[in-house]
Amino acid sequence: MTRTLILIVVVGLGGLLAPVAAQDKPVVAMIGTGTLGDTFGPAIGRAGYRVVYGSRDPAREPVRALVERTGSKASAASQREATANAQIVVLAVPRKVLDDVTDNLGELDGKIVVDVSGGLKRVAADGYLELVPGKTSSERIQSRHPTARVVRINLPLMAFFVDPLLVGTPPTVLIAGNDPRAREAVAQLIFDLGLDPWDAGPLRFSQVFDAMSTMGLVPAQQGRIEGYELRLMPSAPLSCFTDVSALFGFGRPKELDSLRPFPRRDQPIPCDEWRRRLGW
Repeated sequence: MTRTLILIVVVGLGGLLAPVAAQDKPVVAMIGTGTLGDTFGPAIGRAGYRVVYGSRDPAREPVRALVERTGSKASAASQREATANAQIVVLAVPRKVLDDVTDNLGELDGKIVVDVSGGLKRVAADGYLELVPGKTSSERIQSRHPTARVVRINLPLMAFFVDPLLVGTPPTVLIAGNDPRAREAVAQLIFDLGLDPWDAGPLRFSQVFDAMSTMGLVPAQQGRIEGYELRLMPSAPLSCFTDVSALFGFGRPKELDSLRPFPRRDQPIPCDEWRRRLGW
């Protein structure tokens, strides 16, 4: 989707998403004001969050227009100033400059740093894309900034930030990070945008996100006029029928006592109902 088309969609559909109260919501710094920032940022503003755009030139007319579209609580500053005044920092910059930009944001201690970048890709012998082996960008950011709380999300098509019901049901947004409270905060943000967050566990599972995003480009490489988004559906939990820990031989996650449920639109189906459906 071109930037021009995105802007047209934002203007045409922006009013469909009603703002909610910003009380107690964290301040979000959107680092970058390109195609992603000028779609993601206004959506966050419409959800009732205060957004501070971090730009190399916050006085530029396109940045001022973006602030105006985002709402009365939005503002723009240098990237370092925006980061200093926010609890959640979204890195909406190209992957090739991600390390340099992040290294120049100043103190990140305790801040939630959201990475949306995909993995480094190359053309394989069969003509399809493949991932270049190595750490994900999220893992690299976490190792370079150990006191930050890095969270990775699998980025859906940007049009879903404008209309989460574009295809009738919102896509699932996977959230990975080593800090469960940071994952929870990002899950609430994603939920407030009208999308469905899902807990993907520790940051190392961002490796899976990179593989999925690469696979998601297969239809385009084949010249098909189609695409797809991830949508997880409720399923009968194995724990309703067996001791899952004994079955798979895994231990008890160290973070288990800190976990809280992600926000969701429908109540989970209890085990008794699953057993009834299956005739147990």
